[in-house]
Amino acid sequence: MEDLQAILDQYQVKLEFAEQHSPRLIKVYSPQGTFALKKLRASRSAQFAERVRSVYEAGYTNLIPIYRNLHNQLVTSGREDYYYLMPWLPDSQSDERSARHDYLFKETAKLHRRTLQEVKLTGGEAEASFEATKKNWEDQKNAYEAYVEKCEKQWYLSPFELQAVTYFVEAARATDFAIERLEEWNEAMKEKETARTSIIHGSLSVQHVVYDSSEKSYLINFEKAHRAAPMNDLLQFYYKTFNTYPIRCEECVDWFYTYQKDFPFREEEMPLFISYLSYPEALYRAVLSPGDQRDKRSQLQQNRDLIKAYWYFKNNEYFVMRLVDIENKKKAEAQAEG
Repeated sequence: MEDLQAILDQYQVKLEFAEQHSPRLIKVYSPQGTFALKKLRASRSAQFAERVRSVYEAGYTNLIPIYRNLHNQLVTSGREDYYYLMPWLPDSQSDERSARHDYLFKETAKLHRRTLQEVKLTGGEAEASFEATKKNWEDQKNAYEAYVEKCEKQWYLSPFELQAVTYFVEAARATDFAIERLEEWNEAMKEKETARTSIIHGSLSVQHVVYDSSEKSYLINFEKAHRAAPMNDLLQFYYKTFNTYPIRCEECVDWFYTYQKDFPFREEEMPLFISYLSYPEALYRAVLSPGDQRDKRSQLQQNRDLIKAYWYFKNNEYFVMRLVDIENKKKAEAQAEG
C-alpha cells in the first residue's frame, strides 16, 4: 500500500481522510482543501509532464490546474507508482447534454489550434501511407469475400456464418466508398508539402469536462495526450459514441460542425476523415478473427459480437452520409456563388 502522506508531503498537504473513487483516482481531504490525487502509469509519466507543459506554454488555459511539488515538478514518484495532484472540482453544473458536448468540441478545437504545428513532408510519405492502407483494405475485403464463398458452398450455415454472409455486400460497398475517399485525399496531398499536427487529448469524453464553484469549465485527464493529426481526437470520440445500440445521432453532426467553426479541416483532411469513418473495420475484425479465437467463445457470444460490429457500422454510416450531404451542398453553393 502506497504511503499517501509521503506523497502529499511533496505538496505540503496534510492528509485528513482519503476516498478511493476509482482504481487510479483518490479524493484527498486536508486542512488546505480537497484535492484529486491521480495515479499515473510509469510509461506515461515523462510524456505526461512534457505534454502538459507544452499545452500551458501554448497558451491553452482551460486545462485543469496541476500542482507542482516542492521540486517544481508536475509528477511525483511514490514507492510503487507516479502521481499528480489537482484541485477536486465538484462538477455540480447541470447543463444539458448537447451544451456540454458543444463545450467539449469548442475546447478541443481551441486546444488543437493553440498547439498547431506544420510538419514538413519528405518525398513519398503520403503516397506510401496511401498505398499501404489501400492494400490492407482491399486484402481484408478479398478475405471476407473468400470467407463468404466458402460458406455458400456448405449445406448448412451456422447463425454466425449466415450473419456474416448477409452483411458482406454492405461491407464491400462501404470499403469501396472508403477507398474512393482515400484516393481523393491522396490526389490532394500530391501538391502539399506539409501536414498539420496538434497536441490531442487522446481520450475525449464529456466525463472529462468539469466545472468549479464559479462555473468555470476545465478539461481533465490529459494522460493520453500526444502530438498527432487533430482528426484523431474526433475519430476516437466517435468510435466510443457509435459503439452502441442502433442510433441516428443528429447531435453528433452538430458537434462536428461546432468544432469546424473554430478549427476547420483543410480541403484534403475531410476526405481522409470520412474515409476512416466509412471503412467497416469492426465488421472485418469480427468476421476475420482467427478461428481459434472464435472457438473460445460460444456461438451466442460470436453472434453478439458480430451484431454489435454491424450496429457500429450502421451508426457510422448515418453520420458519414450526413457529412457527405452537407459537404456536397456546401460545394454546390460555392460553385453557384462563383
